[in-house]
Amino acid sequence: MAAACALFGSNAFAYFDFVPTPFEIASWPTYCRVQYSTINDGLDYDAPKYSAGEVARWRDIIGTRTFDGLHHYCASIQYLRRAELEPDLQKQRFLLGRAWDDGMYSFTRADPQSSVYPNMVATIARIRAQMGHEDEAIDILEKGIKVQPTRPEAYIQLALIQRKHHKLKEALATLESADAATRGGSADVQYDLGLINLEIGDIDAAVQNARRAYGLGYPLPGLKWKLQKMKRWDSSVAATTR
Repeated sequence: MAAACALFGSNAFAYFDFVPTPFEIASWPTYCRVQYSTINDGLDYDAPKYSAGEVARWRDIIGTRTFDGLHHYCASIQYLRRAELEPDLQKQRFLLGRAWDDGMYSFTRADPQSSVYPNMVATIARIRAQMGHEDEAIDILEKGIKVQPTRPEAYIQLALIQRKHHKLKEALATLESADAATRGGSADVQYDLGLINLEIGDIDAAVQNARRAYGLGYPLPGLKWKLQKMKRWDSSVAATTR
């Protein structure tokens, strides 16, 4: 990792040639759209424009050190998504390589205490796992958890890797740690806990997780539908949270 950080921290990757589609721009988190508006020099007319005050506000939220190089991370999000949709293995490998290069450019320059850093950790680890280096991905995630232990993103990505290899007890323990760290306040953690508990066979726990997830505003109905098929979800029951 040290060698990789040194390589991708070089000026060789300062050049930026990624132009997102309008759909990709719309799918970006707001901070990506705002930061991209500061570096496209007006060449991308489909990109939204933001006032100097809005740019300054997001720079303050994220931190100048992280904000200035953020466009490469935002590009890496889209290269990863393109790779996951690409059926041609050679093109997929190329896209993953671009995702890794751009993601590491931003990641090695980011402040570990920035509010965006946990999202970067999860994305970089996901890219590395897709490239076939899951041990490195797990190492990145574990380090990310230590840096910002109350944020759920790295826990969730780690649990996904564990679940992929049918290590359900490990995935459950990881998500339970995330739940404790976030004091039960993450809808994403509650939802994923519900899915794991369903697979393990603890339906009562899954129902409670679902109630908490939807009570916290989780938008996707998949867990609810699974429970409905099992006749264990009554939509008339008010969702409960901790």
